[in-house]
Amino acid sequence: MRLRLVVTAVALLAVSVLAVGTLVALREAGARSSPPRKGRPAPSPASTTPAPTPTGSTPQVYLYYYLWWTPGHWQSKLGPNYPYTASPPVSPGTTNPVGCNPVARYSGATIVDVPQVGLYNQNQGPVYLPQIEQAAAAGVTGFLASWQGTGSPSQTTRSSGYNLRLQLLVRAVDTYDAAHPQHPFHLALAMSAFGNYHRPAAAIVADLSYFYRTYGDNPAFRNSFSARPMVMIMDSRKYPVTTVAAIWNAEGGREYLIGDETAGSWARDAPYLDATSYYWSSENPWTNSNAATDIQTLGAEVHSNGKSWFSPFIAGYDKQLVGGSCVPRDGLQTLDKVWSVNSQSHPQAWFGISWNEYEENTYLQPSVNYGATYLRALQQLIQGRAG
Repeated sequence: MRLRLVVTAVALLAVSVLAVGTLVALREAGARSSPPRKGRPAPSPASTTPAPTPTGSTPQVYLYYYLWWTPGHWQSKLGPNYPYTASPPVSPGTTNPVGCNPVARYSGATIVDVPQVGLYNQNQGPVYLPQIEQAAAAGVTGFLASWQGTGSPSQTTRSSGYNLRLQLLVRAVDTYDAAHPQHPFHLALAMSAFGNYHRPAAAIVADLSYFYRTYGDNPAFRNSFSARPMVMIMDSRKYPVTTVAAIWNAEGGREYLIGDETAGSWARDAPYLDATSYYWSSENPWTNSNAATDIQTLGAEVHSNGKSWFSPFIAGYDKQLVGGSCVPRDGLQTLDKVWSVNSQSHPQAWFGISWNEYEENTYLQPSVNYGATYLRALQQLIQGRAG
């Protein structure tokens, strides 16, 4: 009798172990729904179309975060006559009531606003945490850190200013998340081209290899879309397709690769990407009658391939001081309009342009000229209460 009981117990234990193993396997398969095998395009059957964000749910919002703000960079944008030691910081210029036709107050300046907290130096670790706290308090999910490495396979965190600043940002997010485990802040990487669309694929792969071995397991890069860290290949559509394919072949099994595509370019690069957004910093819903259709068409194409679509949004754009155009902020009207129009593309999340791009005047960070107007407005949109 005792022997029979022992045999029965062992059999039950074996069944339990098998069941647990099956569940673990299923979870891992679900977490890595995009194919991890290098060199193989992601499948795109319509039957696997990701579900749109449910109506009434809180949207996920990432904001592009630039890592170039050092004393030298501020000086290159503000010129030699700006009062750098003034406290509180002084506005370097003005715009007309709708946010266009900028006028600089100081000779040589190409920006007309600065952060409310002053001219922070991102080579210093303490500057990051207050910004993370501000963004998180407004309901922002995380930052898309704009970064480029040295292109060397042997680079380290000390190989460049960008590598150092990325390390400091990640440390600050880790610190914030340790204090807020129920509502962590997240990071994604915006792998930047900085205008060089002929950069060798080997250099980009070396950068991503460095990123993965340094931060691939860091909890700051956890996300709800994949077990892999999210990496957006900025300007992917402007690279040769061979470069995009080479990145996928080398890194597609380790990072969740997001493109920067339009409706016209998506078909070319779709086999080599897990998802896409579109860095459309100058989207003008007032003068471009095709803006809504372009975004909605792209979203539909991405969804039909069974992949995720992350919609852009802006509050305005003004590059007139350096020879560009202007999309007026017009108070909150452009922010509200773009959000409303682009929501019809049913994005899985939003990629906002930007937290701190001051030359293109897309920033949402509290500033001298606008205060916290735009961050509060974004908070209302996230909470479903448009201004």
